Amino acid sequence: MGIFRELGMREGKDRINEEVVYNIARAYTLIENYITQFLTTYNLSPAKFNIMLAVKHVGKEKGIAQNAISKLLLVTTSNMTRMIDKLEKDGYVERVHQVGDRRVNLIKITKKGSDLLDAIWPHYKEKIDKPVGATLTNSEKVQMNKLLEKFNYVIKSNIGNDEERKDEIN
Repeated sequence: MGIFRELGMREGKDRINEEVVYNIARAYTLIENYITQFLTTYNLSPAKFNIMLAVKHVGKEKGIAQNAISKLLLVTTSNMTRMIDKLEKDGYVERVHQVGDRRVNLIKITKKGSDLLDAIWPHYKEKIDKPVGATLTNSEKVQMNKLLEKFNYVIKSNIGNDEERKDEIN
């Protein structure tokens, strides 16, 4: 059944662009809810989990600047600050001053945070493998990735710049 029919909306060939966006949004929402439910058992949100992954794997031992995490994860700086405050309070990350520039805080994963990610990862991977693995063949996954990468590139190129300019103004 098409998503518009499922939602009780008018279908039509002239609405294919909307249908694509609705299907992507629906898939994202379903996956987000599924992952949120899983991560809640660890007292984490998907955003906090992704921040910790970025800090551990991108920042490594050196750490990563807070604004770099914001850009990687497409999160506003104010939201990032609040989430890092909570992660720091829980002992999962720490802020350290960048050598040579005390104005820049680097975020580093703590042993507690790293251990938590290591404990969660196999279960998380199992959770994300389940819906994708049961639904798509490997060639379909490759094709979907290529299409989504193209779609994301076009979106970022066409409307991402407007959002960046909006952030610069605010």
